[in-house]
Amino acid sequence: MEMLWDVYELFSQSIFLVLIVPITLPCLAGAIPGFLERRRRRQLEEALPEVLESISSSIVAGLGLQQALTEISRTRQDETGKLLTQAIERSRSTSFDAALAEYAINSRSILIQRVVNLLSTAIEQDAPLGEVTNSMSIEYDRLNKLINTREREMSGQSFLLLMLMCLLLPGVMGFMFAVFGLAASGAYWGHIHNVMMPYLMASAALSVVISGRMLGRTKQALWWVPFWSTLSAVLYMGLFEAIQSGMA
Repeated sequence: MEMLWDVYELFSQSIFLVLIVPITLPCLAGAIPGFLERRRRRQLEEALPEVLESISSSIVAGLGLQQALTEISRTRQDETGKLLTQAIERSRSTSFDAALAEYAINSRSILIQRVVNLLSTAIEQDAPLGEVTNSMSIEYDRLNKLINTREREMSGQSFLLLMLMCLLLPGVMGFMFAVFGLAASGAYWGHIHNVMMPYLMASAALSVVISGRMLGRTKQALWWVPFWSTLSAVLYMGLFEAIQSGMA
């Protein structure tokens, strides 16, 4: 009970913290589906070159596009295989082109939708699908490598920015104000909390937005603003109060 009271007093130091804490958990719940959806989409996109290569090999061996996709759907047990299986089953009640378009829409991937459009155009123009899919496999493999390389580089920079602005900055501020403003020595700096808390929370929020912009996911990053802002403020206040109590 005493611990809960201490937490309540910690939060009551700032009206901004009191207002933002209740929306932190709902925002986290909103952030998780976006994270899972992007992970699922990237898995589909990374499997795309292998799928195109398999289609090319099957067509060169004398199979049609529908037969090639049916074989791929049987051998793959991942999300790509599931979507292709649904498309093949759907083609039995509609047309194969409509089922293929439905697969592209269900993937929710611009890359996959572009590939399906290219395949449809190649079929309409009676182009050699074996050569087309082989060339597409090579190009999309290169594209995936470029995307993954950029993702790794930007993720590292984005993570460093969050660590500096959301953890290191409030930690340093809390430590400095607590050590150089001990209540026991008559130099208590607690009055500065009304200025520092909004500043640290705004800095954390801006860092999250910039981090999301670096990764090309600004809208998804907005869901994380309350979490990082709360974490920054709680770290600052918790460190300040802990040092004050320990050195009293």
